[in-house]
This record gives sequence, C-alpha cells and structure tokens, in this order.
Amino acid sequence: MKKTLLIVLMVLPLLGAAQTKIKETAVPRSVILALERTYDSYKVRTWYQAPGQYVAEIVIDGQNGRAYFTAGGDWQYSAFPVKVEECPTMMNTYFVNNYPGYRIKSIDYVEEMNGDNYYRMMIIRKGIAENACEMIFDTRGKLMKSNAPDPDAVKRDYYTQNNPDASDEKISQKTGTETSRRRDRPAPVVDEPRVERFEPSQPIVENFNKSFGKRIKSGPEWVQRNDIYAVAYYTNVKKERLEAVYDIRTDQLRLTGKTLPKEKYNKTILKYLDEKFSGEKYKIEKMVVYEYNSKFRGPDGKKPKPYTYVVVSQKIKGVREPKFTRFEFDSRGQFTGLLAQPQDDKDVQ
Repeated sequence: MKKTLLIVLMVLPLLGAAQTKIKETAVPRSVILALERTYDSYKVRTWYQAPGQYVAEIVIDGQNGRAYFTAGGDWQYSAFPVKVEECPTMMNTYFVNNYPGYRIKSIDYVEEMNGDNYYRMMIIRKGIAENACEMIFDTRGKLMKSNAPDPDAVKRDYYTQNNPDASDEKISQKTGTETSRRRDRPAPVVDEPRVERFEPSQPIVENFNKSFGKRIKSGPEWVQRNDIYAVAYYTNVKKERLEAVYDIRTDQLRLTGKTLPKEKYNKTILKYLDEKFSGEKYKIEKMVVYEYNSKFRGPDGKKPKPYTYVVVSQKIKGVREPKFTRFEFDSRGQFTGLLAQPQDDKDVQ
C-alpha cells in the first residue's frame, strides 16, 4: 500500500460520524462533477452530509456502495459492502485462525482516489459494549494493517478462559505461541486431572433412548455445546457417526447430525472448496449434514432447511498443529458463513 492508505485510514472512521440526509440541490456542483468524473455509470440513491464531507449512496452495476467527497469537491474513496464468501480465502482464514471469540461486523471493498483497492474488515469481540477493530487486507487477502489485538494474545486468552486449569505449556502448544518457563518454577508433578463429564437432564436422556436407543452400536458420549445445547455423539448399527442435539432450556430435540462418508460428499461444496483453496493443500476433516427436528419451527413459523457443516485442515510449515477453517453451507451447498472456533469439545481441535 502507498502512503495514501494511511491518509484514507484516518478518514475512514468518519463512516461512523453523524451524517445528515440532504437533497441533491444542496450538494455543491463541484461534488456532483467529481462523482461524474469518478464513475461513468451510476445511480445516486441518497446524498448525505457529514462534517467536512459529502457522501453519495450509489449503485454501480447493481452493487450498492458509498462514495466520499471533500467539501471542496475532491473524491476521497468509495466503499462497497461485500459478503464473507466474496473475499479471498487467505483473508477469511486469517480471521478464523487468529480471532476466536470474535465476529465479523462488516467488510467493505474500498477504492482509493490513487487507484489502490483493498478490503476493510471490522471485527468485534463477542460481548457487550465492545469496540470494533479494523483490519486492512490487499486484494489477494494479505493483511496490510490492523489495530486489532495481537492474535497470539487473543488465542492465549481465549484458550485460558475456556481451559482455566490448563498449564502454560499446554496453552503454548494450543495457541502456537512460545511461552518460556520461569527458572524458579518448581518441577512439574505428575497429576491425574479430574475430568467432569457433562450429564444431560433425565428428560433428555429418556427422549434420546426412546428415539435412538435401539439403533445404537456405540455411545452416546454427551457434550455440552455452549449454554444452549446438549449433544449426544454416537454410532448406529450401520456404523454411521451421528449426533442428536437437544435444547437444554426445553429438553427438546432440536437437530440431528450425520457425518458423511467421502463418497457422499456434496459435489457443490467440493467445487467451492477447490476454488477457495486453489493452489493450496487442504484436507476435509469432516462433513456433517444437520437436519432440524420435524416439530421445530423457526421465527417465520416454518421448519428450517438442513445445512452442512464442514471442517477443513491445513498444515502450516513450521507449526506443529494444523490450522482449521470451519464452513457452513445451506441445503443447496451454497456457502453461508464461517465459524471462528470449534462447536464443542468433541469437534475437531
């Protein structure tokens, strides 16, 4: 990126500044001419005025965006919102592998006045009253600039919060960071940690046994998935790997999951992954089809359609543990989103 990137980054925060909707007749002629010089074909939906700035909400080739101009009529930059699936794989993988516990707030494709184009990703830590952080990626998906917290610290804190009894050495291995032992630290003592098993409620157990008990070959192994779901992992007499997901709040079956064998992988999803990981080595760790219980209804009163969950691993040179990317696809095999961390303790780590 050129020096102008730093200038634009100072201007970009004005996105959140107070903007007043105005009529086109209130826009200086110099600003309208600047817009005409910038784009050959466009449609203006709305004009806004911000401190020292005029903003045009525009449509170009069917894509919505905003063009920013100085009060003197100079074009500064334009920002076009984009979906996660429209971004480079390298960019999405970087976020997923380095910011567990965070979510993507927004992504814009930015065009600068000097011809530099890049992606601007805003991420925010899951929780209340958290401030958004900014990451700038080039058009290939390589990180160029960021004011987000250090990734190693984020992963270390996230793992520590979810594994409060883990040692520094284990945290170091899990997050890929280097943690030096203090010289005055006592020698480790062999200790067998007590693992607390998750116990589902009696109604959930009875429901599971009634619905699936006669078809079980091994299991179930119960795991709590966040604060809402209890999951039974088991294998049936056909040696299929299955899941039964219950809502802890209602004791009702919410989802059933089936891990697909390689010969039954969704071809549309395979094509998508081959394109996203073009030129890169990757491995599909598992592909699970989730289907909602017939009695469950979504906010629209209808039964939601099935969806597919896919975990992809990549071995990174110099790193012991592989990196994982977690995808979700709809019933047609179309990409719908990324997960920033494992679903639960039984998920691929």
